[in-house]
Amino acid sequence: MGAAEFHALDRQRFSRFHLKTILVSGIGFFTDAMDIFVINLAIPMIAFVWYFKENSNIGKANHMPSGEMGMLKASTQVGTLLGQLIFGHLSDKLGRKSMYGLVLAIMIFGTLNTSLAAPTYAFSVGAILIFWRLVLGIGIGGDYPISAVITSEFASVHTRGLMIASVFAMQGIGILFASLCAVIVLACLKSTLQLPQDSHSMYAPAFDNVWRLLLFIGILPAIAAVYWRLQIPETPRFTANVRGDAEKAMRDMATVVKTDDIEAENRTHAATAPESALKAQTLEEKYAHVTFWQMFGNWKNGKVLFGCAMCWFLLDVGFYGVQLNQSTMISFMGYGGGKTPYEFFANMALGNLIISLCGTVPGYWFTVFLIEKMGRIKIQLMGFTILSIIFVVMTIFFDQLKGTTTFFVLYIVATFFFNFGPNATTFILPAEIFPTQFRSTCHGIAAATGKAGAIVSAFGFDQMKGPNGEHMVTILAIFSACMIAGLLCTLLVPETKGKTLEELGAAFYDPEIVDKIPKPASKADEKV
Repeated sequence: MGAAEFHALDRQRFSRFHLKTILVSGIGFFTDAMDIFVINLAIPMIAFVWYFKENSNIGKANHMPSGEMGMLKASTQVGTLLGQLIFGHLSDKLGRKSMYGLVLAIMIFGTLNTSLAAPTYAFSVGAILIFWRLVLGIGIGGDYPISAVITSEFASVHTRGLMIASVFAMQGIGILFASLCAVIVLACLKSTLQLPQDSHSMYAPAFDNVWRLLLFIGILPAIAAVYWRLQIPETPRFTANVRGDAEKAMRDMATVVKTDDIEAENRTHAATAPESALKAQTLEEKYAHVTFWQMFGNWKNGKVLFGCAMCWFLLDVGFYGVQLNQSTMISFMGYGGGKTPYEFFANMALGNLIISLCGTVPGYWFTVFLIEKMGRIKIQLMGFTILSIIFVVMTIFFDQLKGTTTFFVLYIVATFFFNFGPNATTFILPAEIFPTQFRSTCHGIAAATGKAGAIVSAFGFDQMKGPNGEHMVTILAIFSACMIAGLLCTLLVPETKGKTLEELGAAFYDPEIVDKIPKPASKADEKV
């Protein structure tokens, strides 16, 4: 079963099933974003409640040791990296559907325990949170390749980019919702948070409730998605090309496309398709014996995986350096101050909300609506180019721009082009380019490489910036270099717009490479 049989899937109109796929996968990313980025709002509160130093300014909240703070920010990213590698590989071996509910269950379990974390005689609250956010990250990491690949393999050629981008855009909604929840919770609890006594012991219990509630809210959409994830069928491409069960694949495809439409489209395609398209349909079956290292152990194929992975790594150094430390960046824009703890946290939450509304969310949805017109590579090149210019300007003129409206505008524009740019396309491209038997594994490798950049940034930022941000120029210079390098690495990645997954996968089966790989002896041959 190959390209001809999947032609009905590739040419189908956008349907209710596609909308359901976007929502079910998107809820996962909504939850992912809330769990990952809400820590940016929660850490200052955790530091204020559990690490407050006597005789220090009660309007300040940054009392957590920088090493512990860096590990808390990086722990979810480490777990995500592990989850991307583990579940990316497992979904290519055991199936996308079988892993889909499991990763969500891990996310729910990790989120619940994170919100209930408390110190013990042996471990601080920070250490407990580091562990449970590591567990949470494993579930989040598994969600990346599985959601991307399921959406890609069910989509038609002309809506595939839009669908994957829509799933990923739910991350922006999750970031916005996390900021909105912080503003609402602080407003609702204002009477208990604005106590007249200038005493930490009076403030701490109320703020302890706030950060726990913010972390717990992320569990609600995940619980809502469990049932619907279990109802998503296995992708026909995996069933046919990896498991070799063409009949089961046809039955699964009938849940997406009407049987009559499948037969009519396949007959038409078989009669009119060019020879190259028909040839592509049998390649994955013919070379099913090829291993991952045999496929990507050469420069022709390996450079594509390298390009996808390095673009994601270089992007995430800058993207997570900004997102996970947005509270610090906000302080340079005039939203980080306050005479009381309530004013401090309310200003910080409001600053995060404004950035999400003005830059983060619009950027994601510009990608959704323009990706099928512009293509993936053009958006990625445009994003890296504009980000390079912005970070170079911020690096050179940081002292003059700090605290000005211009700094605020540049930051908003950078946030917009992260998401109407490489943050979206680095997620989309690996879900399309690679052959079915390695698609999830390759997406997991690329995503995990990106998370390595996020870990470097999350931990390194706090170590480098200094107590008062005196080394921000160096950090911004590193971001600038990463954006320029990402621009160059994009040149290694092919455009996927308007091509079927079979056509894209066929490019990896170069006869000069794969024909030299010996087939393993069959059981019949061994008996002879």
